[in-house]
Amino acid sequence: MSKTWLTRWRPALAGLVTIALAVALLSFAPVRALAVQFLGLFRVQQITVLPVDTTRLSDINNDSALSELIGQFFADSVKVTKEPGEPTMAASPEEASQLAGFTVRSWNEADSAPQITVQDGTAFEFTINRDRAQAILNEAGRSDLQLPASLDGAKISVEIPAGVSLAYGACPDPAGNDPDDMRWNRLRSCIILAQIPSPTVNAPADLDVTQLAEIGLQFTGMTAEEARAFSQNVDWASTLVVPIPRNGHSYEQVQVDGVTGNLLYRETADGVPARYTLLWVKDSIIYAVSGFDDPQVGLDLANSLK
Repeated sequence: MSKTWLTRWRPALAGLVTIALAVALLSFAPVRALAVQFLGLFRVQQITVLPVDTTRLSDINNDSALSELIGQFFADSVKVTKEPGEPTMAASPEEASQLAGFTVRSWNEADSAPQITVQDGTAFEFTINRDRAQAILNEAGRSDLQLPASLDGAKISVEIPAGVSLAYGACPDPAGNDPDDMRWNRLRSCIILAQIPSPTVNAPADLDVTQLAEIGLQFTGMTAEEARAFSQNVDWASTLVVPIPRNGHSYEQVQVDGVTGNLLYRETADGVPARYTLLWVKDSIIYAVSGFDDPQVGLDLANSLK
């Protein structure tokens, strides 16, 4: 279930929009499956940021036997109950609202009309085989982390509504038809506004969510004490946890659109300009604004939405 359904942006922009769009998808990566999704009923009301050790995750990805075990586990456990359709281009926010089924907001002070893409919703079920999930932990050298027996056979159903992205400035073609000579100095004018109603996750309510979260956090490299402290300060029934690399990224809480949001920032590196992602939730809609250089531009955009 690692397929991205909401976007086809070119790799050059991937680092800019990954968080903005992945947040909406609730992808079943192993970390998220263990740490977030085993909830009686989950709807996003707030977002919190989790710095993670990418070295640990790289070690997992580079272990071919473990990667194969994880891939097969999810392939066998997931059943898609609603296939997502192809992205649809909309001529206006009003048309996008009709296609997506919610009121789409747009930048009130934009110099030109945005390129608007509507991605149809999807739904799937995820049935847990506790022994196979435990085998993944064992293969990763974490047999000390024991999943509860009550996890076996747990069925998680996920409904992801239609989402909309509005691309302002010189952004890549969502269909992937851009010329090969696209340069950063052109892309730096691109700002993407993504929005989607909160996905809904249903699962057995008798599972110890805090315990599962702590196991998932330790799997990513946290100590038991760190995992316990973080997990006990999160309302797992309403909080979407966004992981970011510890190195090269900074984040802070900011006031945006009348609510508290999170501003993520990455300095210039490897020839890629500095970029930011602004995340917030308002009236059960998840919003993300991503752009390059000055994050104040993104804040101004978010605060002028109509």
